[in-house]
Amino acid sequence: MSRPSSILPIPRTVALTAGTRRWPKRFEVDCRTEAARPLADAFGKLSGGGEGAIRLTLRASDSPLSAQSYTLLLETDAVQGQANDIAGFRHALTTLEQLLSEPNMPIGRIDDAPALKLRGFHLNFESYRRMDFDTALRFIETATRFKLNALLVEYGPRFPLEAYPDLRDPAALTLQQIARLNEAAAASGIQLIPLQQSLAHLEYVLRHERFAHLRERPPKFNLLCPMHDESLPLIKSLAAEVMAAHSCGDSAFFHLGGDEARKIGECPRCRPLVEREGVGAVYGRYMGHLARWVLERGRRPIIWDDVVCAHPDALDHLPRETIIQYWDYIAVADPTPVLIPRMSHTQGGPRVAHDWSWSVPGRRKKLPTVVQDVMRNYSKPSRLRASLGDDFLKQYGTYLGPGFPKLIRALPYLEYYQDRGFDVITSPTGMGNGDTEDGTPNFDRFEANIRTHAQRCNRNGRALGILATAWYDVPPELLYQPLVRTAMCGWTGR
Repeated sequence: MSRPSSILPIPRTVALTAGTRRWPKRFEVDCRTEAARPLADAFGKLSGGGEGAIRLTLRASDSPLSAQSYTLLLETDAVQGQANDIAGFRHALTTLEQLLSEPNMPIGRIDDAPALKLRGFHLNFESYRRMDFDTALRFIETATRFKLNALLVEYGPRFPLEAYPDLRDPAALTLQQIARLNEAAAASGIQLIPLQQSLAHLEYVLRHERFAHLRERPPKFNLLCPMHDESLPLIKSLAAEVMAAHSCGDSAFFHLGGDEARKIGECPRCRPLVEREGVGAVYGRYMGHLARWVLERGRRPIIWDDVVCAHPDALDHLPRETIIQYWDYIAVADPTPVLIPRMSHTQGGPRVAHDWSWSVPGRRKKLPTVVQDVMRNYSKPSRLRASLGDDFLKQYGTYLGPGFPKLIRALPYLEYYQDRGFDVITSPTGMGNGDTEDGTPNFDRFEANIRTHAQRCNRNGRALGILATAWYDVPPELLYQPLVRTAMCGWTGR
């Protein structure tokens, strides 16, 4: 028989016979491994639409299954679940729950494992439209149903700061609500990764006059000065509160943000140092200090990649335990004609570009429509090899792929960061950039972007996984579509 349509994401291997049987009314759980013990009650609560009971045995696998893997053996008079860790048993439980939506129990074997270790989405309380607490709980529930295992939690002013209560948004969550989010995530095997911005995107702080002296670009308040003596203590204070609300046992990571800090060097404190040593050194020392501070507290730090991509010397100042979160919202195919040359752009090169040869009439028609749309809406033609400059090509040229300049390996900086000694999570967009068609989100682009990230990470084999972001001004229910696509592509790697 073909795969049951109820199982999403698609299992790795399904081998079913032609026969079925009615689901039993209940399962008699026989738990033979400590790895499954915390879930034994949940397995025992499963119920089908038939009568009677059959034995459900949970045991360790006879073979060395990889992390998060599981096997389900479905027989007419018994069911057996095998795994070697709690995550594998949790995924087996989810698959059984999905199968129970079908009228009859299939007979056969399911062997399953995720292609990517980490599969996550953005639980964003600071977006243009504010997600409420009940919606966030439903979001965790949906992520669980489709075998995601991480959520990046961004609060901004909606965190209930105690040291700076005047920074709280009127719609800030309570510590009790955050505790409930932690409980719901822990019960579902989902890791919450809290994020506290540390340079840019601190408008909710810097707009206050009492922090005006910390602005990098007064009177603008979109960037914190990294050289002011009060900046690091301020960020540590904010981060410490967010970190304390997410215990180390529930969250192995802490995200320091750090994206879009492009204008370092405009204030009198930073300008001489930037002129002497460059943005990379100033940014790298500041973020490196915070990363080591996070490590001292038992977490692994994560930072966004765009500034270190534009100024790769910043990497010299970061501890190698730092995880680089590489965001690229443009790649919708691999290979792709479109490149984001961040380092070249800081030196006067293009921001997003494709080679001029694609301007030949009729040539783009060979490309998928979604790729053509990205080229038209986001990219500009350029004599790519010449416009990138020697410094960029010396740094990144070997990572652009054999088709350069016409076609470029998607996410070309992935292997670059890895070769510099860093673990990498890649980030597509599930929603953002104001990209709509007829007033609705451009799901074609978002889903192609998610798929491309998953495929590249799977082929790379060393990436930690994918974590899709979401900046939205739509009802949060519309996030379910990219969330499910992230789950499916992250699980299958395609």
